[in-house]
Amino acid sequence: MDDSPSFDVVVIGAGPLGAATARHLADRDTSVLVVGPDEPARFDDHEGVWAGYYDQGRLAHVLEVPLVTTLLATRSRRRFADLEERSGVVFTTPVRSLSILPSAEENPQASTWFDAGQIMNNAEDLGVPVDALDEDRLRTDFPQLRFPRNHTGLLQKDAFIVNPRELVRAELTAAVSAGAHLVRDEIVEITHLDEGVRVTGRSGETWRADRVVMATGSATNAVGLLSRPVPMTTFGATVVLVEVDDPETVDMPAMMYMKSVDGTIEFGGIVMSPLQYPDGKWYVKVSGRSLLDNPLASTDEIAAWVRTGGRTDDIDETLAVLGELLPGQEWGPARTRPCMVCETPTGLPYIDRVDDRTTVVVEGERGAMAADEIGRLTADFVITGRWNDGIPHSAFQIPWADAEADA
Repeated sequence: MDDSPSFDVVVIGAGPLGAATARHLADRDTSVLVVGPDEPARFDDHEGVWAGYYDQGRLAHVLEVPLVTTLLATRSRRRFADLEERSGVVFTTPVRSLSILPSAEENPQASTWFDAGQIMNNAEDLGVPVDALDEDRLRTDFPQLRFPRNHTGLLQKDAFIVNPRELVRAELTAAVSAGAHLVRDEIVEITHLDEGVRVTGRSGETWRADRVVMATGSATNAVGLLSRPVPMTTFGATVVLVEVDDPETVDMPAMMYMKSVDGTIEFGGIVMSPLQYPDGKWYVKVSGRSLLDNPLASTDEIAAWVRTGGRTDDIDETLAVLGELLPGQEWGPARTRPCMVCETPTGLPYIDRVDDRTTVVVEGERGAMAADEIGRLTADFVITGRWNDGIPHSAFQIPWADAEADA
């Protein structure tokens, strides 16, 4: 007889989406187990999967497209204060968020990601004030910064930096307080039974549940727990950390910076205002053009990428960008860290069933700032068995037919 502990739902993955889903399930009196490994102490000898939330800062703002993305982030943000109060974990820092975009004259074929008008319309729809800054306003408002000609800015003054490590800790703390069970293990097998499922951890422990939520992020296909792969691509990304002795000397907002010269994008990524990392030092974090250059398909490939520590060529690009932005600023040593991201063909998260017992949730590059709302939607979908939100479920459904046609 199987005497494994039994739950209504097992959430596989204890990152931002898994933690948020578990919290919202527990808040609705669902018996829930959330299982996932803790952050490894080092990466140079790493084996297995890796998470993208092992970091100190993600922007939470409305300067994004499409509108669905900004709506998810805005809904999450409205609950941040309550989550911080419930958990006792502060994971937000107020910040000005500045997006620098090539003007229509510089890049007439720019995609919607560089469409300032569309981003402004999104912000207006959500009731969030955003200032449009032409070249003269950029020079006036940010005299310490240097931007290329034919670039404009969008400024949100009430944005946040979200600490993804602390966000996960807050979600898990609230989930456990509401009755969820947290186990630090890695699920290696899902067995479908006549009634429910049994999941097995690398430790050999087993648990039973009526339903399973797969919240394994960029490793969703690599871990091999699904009956068929989800259409998505996993990338090994690089974060560059540049040390600063005194954060007060680095006078800049958090930025999304898209630099175009003669119609060619020369840099596109995040330049974060200084953040303090677990080693006690302050760093400016830059994630640039190589974000989607390194596709990975298996856990072995993920582990091998993590052990490299990231693409070292990104250091020179980062220092060049910072040198242009803040001429005369003194920078300390720079180093890389490995990161993981995933991209869906829809450009949006997935919240959908794989079978009658298994729901998959994938963030699609916007995990931290929108995680709480994605987790809420997932929990409601799992509990009720139907889609109840004003955003059509079709926005989050997995395009299985497209994947099969491409195979």
